[in-house]
Amino acid sequence: MDAIYQSLVAVNPVTLIAQICNLFLQLFVVKKFFLNKILAILDARREAADKEIVDAKNAREEAMNIKATYEENMRQAKAEANALLQHAQKTASARSEEIISQAQAQAVQIKEKAAADIAQEKKKAINDAKDEISGISMAIAEKVVERQLNAADQQKLIDQFINDLGDAL
Repeated sequence: MDAIYQSLVAVNPVTLIAQICNLFLQLFVVKKFFLNKILAILDARREAADKEIVDAKNAREEAMNIKATYEENMRQAKAEANALLQHAQKTASARSEEIISQAQAQAVQIKEKAAADIAQEKKKAINDAKDEISGISMAIAEKVVERQLNAADQQKLIDQFINDLGDAL
């Protein structure tokens, strides 16, 4: 048995040369008939991989551009919304101030009209009272002229005047 194992491990120069020639022959056949096809397939795969990488980079750049455009549009929309809000607040504030000033002006006009009406009514009442007093004094004067008054008659006349005055009011 040792002889069998030794023949497997032993180097036979003829077999070694035959194996080397066989290896070179296989390399020549592969190179002659298959190397160009294998290299073409490898080049095609490399080009496809490079194209996918380039496409992925382009898609990423396009996505970044779209994102930047979106963010810019959002900034502009936010700025426009803020501007509209500020304009609405200014308009509302101006309208509020206008309404308040109109209300104050109307209040002043109403007060002035009321004061004028009060003054006119006061003058009218005073004039009416003057007219009534002058009428009463004329009536008293007529009665005084009609008869000569003594103290009792004078007191009676004053009481009658006061009663007539109270009835008139």
